[in-house]
Amino acid sequence: MLEALGVGLGALAILLTFAPDAPFTRELGVCEAGAVRDILAGNIIVPHMVPGPPVHVPPLYWWVVAAWVRMFGWNEFAFRIWSIVPAAVTCAVVYLWTALRIRREAALWAVAVLLFGHVFIDAARQPRMDAMLMMFVTAAIVSLETALRSHEWLWFLIGAAAIGLGYLTKSILGIAIPGLVIAAYLIVRGRIRDLFSPALIAAFTLGLVIGCSWYAAAYAVAGSNVLVFQIETHLLKRFIPAAMGGADYCVNPFWYFAPLIVVGALPWTLYSGSFGLAVWERRRALPEPIVFALCWFAAILLFFSASRGKCQVYILPDFVPLAILLGWTIDLVCNDRPSAPVARLFAAGSIAVAIAAALSVLGAIIAIARGVPDTWLARLHPTDRHFAEIFLNLADARDYHVLTWMVLSALGVLLIARGLVRRQATFHVFGVLIIAVAASRFWFGCMNPELAERETLRGFDREVLNLVPPDKAIGHLGMEDCDLYFYSPRPIAPIYRFRCDAQPPLPPFILLRKSRFDAMAPAQRACLTPVLISNAVDGEGPRMLVQQSGAAPSTPSADGVSPAP
Repeated sequence: MLEALGVGLGALAILLTFAPDAPFTRELGVCEAGAVRDILAGNIIVPHMVPGPPVHVPPLYWWVVAAWVRMFGWNEFAFRIWSIVPAAVTCAVVYLWTALRIRREAALWAVAVLLFGHVFIDAARQPRMDAMLMMFVTAAIVSLETALRSHEWLWFLIGAAAIGLGYLTKSILGIAIPGLVIAAYLIVRGRIRDLFSPALIAAFTLGLVIGCSWYAAAYAVAGSNVLVFQIETHLLKRFIPAAMGGADYCVNPFWYFAPLIVVGALPWTLYSGSFGLAVWERRRALPEPIVFALCWFAAILLFFSASRGKCQVYILPDFVPLAILLGWTIDLVCNDRPSAPVARLFAAGSIAVAIAAALSVLGAIIAIARGVPDTWLARLHPTDRHFAEIFLNLADARDYHVLTWMVLSALGVLLIARGLVRRQATFHVFGVLIIAVAASRFWFGCMNPELAERETLRGFDREVLNLVPPDKAIGHLGMEDCDLYFYSPRPIAPIYRFRCDAQPPLPPFILLRKSRFDAMAPAQRACLTPVLISNAVDGEGPRMLVQQSGAAPSTPSADGVSPAP
């Protein structure tokens, strides 16, 4: 237990180095931050995303953030910390279960695989509830697995509490994910009778009661509309096919999550081949924890793949069993005697990492020495062009982030080479770890924060507030730039359709994208006077502050601009 606590604190310390106070840009969670404002205003049970609709899942995450903001102020760190802490706790839970059920070395590697994976780090930096859901469903799954082995009521109780809190974090997923995992494992093992164990049924029932307590309170406060909005609009319609009334939200093919998992856990998924072969060779005597982790992984993947709506962040909980399986594989190759084919496939994964890291460093050296032609930069997407410019500026300044990344990557390549030559798997997998640490630290601790500084509208927001008199209202045409709402201490009213002669009158000052302004018919722009324009900070172009002059057209135009949904 103390070791798990140490692992959790270590993971927390590492995650805190990834610029948790970097400015927000267009993160999805920033659009939901208004729920915290509403909670602070006293609407605790059914907060609204001010401006916007009521919250689309139970508000546990926003409650926790609101309590932190109340104590320490409104800032980026206050929102990110409640994704960072759950991510670190997840690492501790993974270590504890894997160390007890498999081996300590496998547990350490499982945490390394999880902690230095792109999707996991990205989720830990997002101001949303997904990392918190991952923590609760992971705790529920391992608690119930332990309870089914030990038959101790305390583990059933812990599992029930985790299910309930997961339900309060992201609705039915808090109970559906653990339920599917446990059911899949028991069915695979032919333990159908255990599905109807009174203790297991009681655990899920108690978890459901905890979760539904909020729905009862929400119904008492806001009536049935909030339940329809949450359950029908944001749950059922995202899952069911369009032919049955499903919504067109994050619609992706069935296989969408498979490549996402492979890419999201690089470089570690390059060891998937050796894992698969090792499982095949041991199929008649596969360790029980590996069978459970395989059921865990497959149940989550199939569940979300079956849904019509597939957003990238949905699959986050599946990276936990993946890390356990890959941690077992690394430990097997390093500390046991795997077959020659397994060892060769494992070495091939390390070679691929070494080649990619060496080419990246070599390419960086060439770019620094010779520069990058402007014609190449012009062909890039604006965000990619910004990344290239940031890297070149940092390299010209001999920034320690760039130098550290290059030195550590080169060291990792050398360790991989030494391990391969001497056939010492421990050496070359440590080389992969160093490369993963260097890349994660450079990308999330330097490049992403630098890009955020370029693309945030925080500075433009401050200019707007300094220019607009305090007694004048501000509106926003279009809901995409949520950081404008986040950084404004004054309310900004959403405008769903602009008309010069709107009744009641629209706010005298309006924020909008220049592309929207240019798309208006001349008659629509006649009553608008540009006051302030931002730089083209991202691919969406400049933002504008305009003032209504009062010269409304005699007839309303049919070309008014509506915001994107």
